[in-house]
Amino acid sequence: MKRMKWKWVLPVAQLVLAFGCHLYEPHEYRVGRPGGASTEYFFQHSPALIGRISRGINFPALVLDYPLQDKTDAIYSNNTEFTLIWISLSDVGFFIGIVIFWHWVGGVFERRKQEGLRGTRSREMSIANLVCGNAFAVLTGIYAYQMSSSRWLPQRQIGIFGLLWAAVLLIYFVWGFARFRISTEASRGSGRTL
Repeated sequence: MKRMKWKWVLPVAQLVLAFGCHLYEPHEYRVGRPGGASTEYFFQHSPALIGRISRGINFPALVLDYPLQDKTDAIYSNNTEFTLIWISLSDVGFFIGIVIFWHWVGGVFERRKQEGLRGTRSREMSIANLVCGNAFAVLTGIYAYQMSSSRWLPQRQIGIFGLLWAAVLLIYFVWGFARFRISTEASRGSGRTL
């Protein structure tokens, strides 16, 4: 039986889910919107619930998409009475971020299953990966805190997901530093402990 390639299954599944949520979200917003909705109503209800869930699950992709967050002009749009399809440069960046992040997560799962790959990375590469990972976790936390302190409910809800993601990423990479230090000291034959 062929082994599942998590580094391809996870990004494809998350991308399909996010794209489906993106297409359904305007419909959900329109159904709940009263006629002549104000700007205040828009900011309190957009993104719609399905969009908040999608952005929350994929919050690290929002962090990767941060440089494009204001690029919301449509590169493709189709607006009818029943459907609105609006794809902006920011949306494309978010989808690319989903593929990058979940590809990395899938690769982590695969490496954990293959015990033989533990010693294949150089010391410098391992340290660089851990430093970059910790920096990304901190940036995720900063962006999540910024969103969770917004006056708009949808942003606060997405920000709470982001704070959870930041905590998980920080724990993972700090734990990686501790494991790396222990394995380095063990390989040197040092008797020192943490």
